[in-house]
Amino acid sequence: MTKFPQGVRVFPPKDGAPSFVKGQLIINPKELFEWLKANPEAMTDYKDQKQLKLAITERKDGKGWNTIVDTYKPKNDDNGIGDLPF
Repeated sequence: MTKFPQGVRVFPPKDGAPSFVKGQLIINPKELFEWLKANPEAMTDYKDQKQLKLAITERKDGKGWNTIVDTYKPKNDDNGIGDLPF
């Protein structure tokens, strides 16, 4: 199930922005912290620290972007390469 974290918004660059600007990310700490308290399973471990992995996706209607919790986990297999596409 796709989870959309509260308090994180992403937007494409504004018209006329320099080419090195790829987008805008706005974080409302209060909304995000409240959401994280209510959704602790969204956090993952990385080097003995908790983290929130997000992916930036295009909206289904093609009119903007979303942030979603990145739940991708590579498959483990016997040859040690997982599910790499190459």
